[in-house]
Amino acid sequence: MPDFADLFRLSPERNVNIETFGGKFPVVIVDGFYERPEEIRAAALTLQYREPTHLRYPGRLAPIPANPSLLTAVDSVTHLANAEFLSRAPILQRGEPITSLRVVETDFAIVDRHPDELEPIQRRPHIDLVPVFGLVYLNHEDRGGTLFFQIVRDVKGAAGPGYFTEGDKYFRLVGKIEAKFNRLAIYPGFVYHSGEIVGDWIKGDERFSNPRLTQRFLLRP
Repeated sequence: MPDFADLFRLSPERNVNIETFGGKFPVVIVDGFYERPEEIRAAALTLQYREPTHLRYPGRLAPIPANPSLLTAVDSVTHLANAEFLSRAPILQRGEPITSLRVVETDFAIVDRHPDELEPIQRRPHIDLVPVFGLVYLNHEDRGGTLFFQIVRDVKGAAGPGYFTEGDKYFRLVGKIEAKFNRLAIYPGFVYHSGEIVGDWIKGDERFSNPRLTQRFLLRP
């Protein structure tokens, strides 16, 4: 097991930008988030990954050993979510505005499910169980970003073959986060979205030997 103690140190050169998708919802983009992203990736791939308890995620998840540097990263994501995202996108919960967010969970995630093996719910865009989501992309190779969609008609029962990466008569594509290595993105979990899972890698051995790797931050009040 690698030493995680100081692994998640933030880069002093990280760069924060705000993008707007669909003409209304913001996404916080932080390039160069970590100082040691290569080591984070290497350490992450040594962990034990397990199938999630729900069917929605098309891969496996691994908890991250608690350590001081991870707490610093969590604090940074929490601050960005409140100062940069929530200030631009007021969110209501039970009719009342959410005044602050906190990271309730962070883990590593890999996508490795063959397109032919997806459950119906995994073959269309989804919304998250938390209102705001953070994601650090940890692949040099192109493993796809995050796509955002707007519903154009009732989607009950609508699911095409494989991963959903383009618009159709049910969903209109309204935005995309490019998956740049060591990029943190904070985006609305309540907007329909999907991973941009395309290419031959997801159909062959590369989905196991060199999978799409991200660090997830789940945020709620």
